[in-house]
Amino acid sequence: MDEQVDEQAEESGEEALRAAVSAVYAAAPADFVATRKEWVGRLRSQGRKDLAKEVGALRKPSVSAAAVNALVRAGDPAAERLKEVGARLRHAQSAMDVTGLQELRAERDAVLAAWVAAARRHAPVPLTAGGESEVRDTGVAALAGADATEVVLGGTLTRALAYSGFGEVDVADAVARTSTGVVLTRIEGGGAEDEPAPAVAGDPSRDDDGATPAGPDGAAEEPDDSDALQRLQDELEAAEAEVGRARETRKEAAATAARRRDELGVARSGVEQARRLLAQAEQHATTAQERADRAQGEEDAADEGLAAARAARDEARRRLEEAQDAG
Repeated sequence: MDEQVDEQAEESGEEALRAAVSAVYAAAPADFVATRKEWVGRLRSQGRKDLAKEVGALRKPSVSAAAVNALVRAGDPAAERLKEVGARLRHAQSAMDVTGLQELRAERDAVLAAWVAAARRHAPVPLTAGGESEVRDTGVAALAGADATEVVLGGTLTRALAYSGFGEVDVADAVARTSTGVVLTRIEGGGAEDEPAPAVAGDPSRDDDGATPAGPDGAAEEPDDSDALQRLQDELEAAEAEVGRARETRKEAAATAARRRDELGVARSGVEQARRLLAQAEQHATTAQERADRAQGEEDAADEGLAAARAARDEARRRLEEAQDAG
């Protein structure tokens, strides 16, 4: 009998945890922390401090992960299509069906394009080019592995996934889990507005107005270390957000540096070409100068020959005239 009660309590706790997780990850990124804090308070007020700690440790999703979660929770056809094509791709790959893989290439590209477009439509906040790139990378990773597919389509993704082209997809810290490592996914059909506070029949931990009752001495119950955990979690999220911004800045800087390197390469090629042309022009100029010098020498020699011929002519004319006068 005791074992049955324990099993029921454990099952009830798991249901409450999943309800909390489903509601928290259904919230917009701007409301994530407040929603998580609200559910921590609800669970703590019911005496479920262990569950409250689990919820308090939930990680805020990145912008790209939130967009993926949104499209999954919206039931967008792109999610089911990604799952279907991924299964076919993995089957063809395991069977080493080269022809099948080639035939699926165009379909894979179309699915990824639809996946990114769906994320763009459902994203709680506008996606940057970098965010869309992360969404696509996540789709590629989901196509590559069944475990990654389960994580991506669970609706509780915390960060983007990436696939290097070989091996398994790294899904560590990429999805909401319990402290024992159990993956927590959304409740089908659930949303932030659909999730009631998990309650226990006959739970006296709340007054009729929903307020937390005072302790036996009339004072409010002392908060446990969940508050400290919450603060640390908030600090971690702020740091992760800063890392995300820094990563985006670095990506833009790297792209700019790559463009500048390309421009430098083009400029250097132009310089080398100009140097070759200059060397050729200088060689041509040297050759032309030598030819001009030779031509000038020939012209000077011709001038001297002409002068000598004229002098000989004049001398001949003088002699002729003298001879005529003498006769």
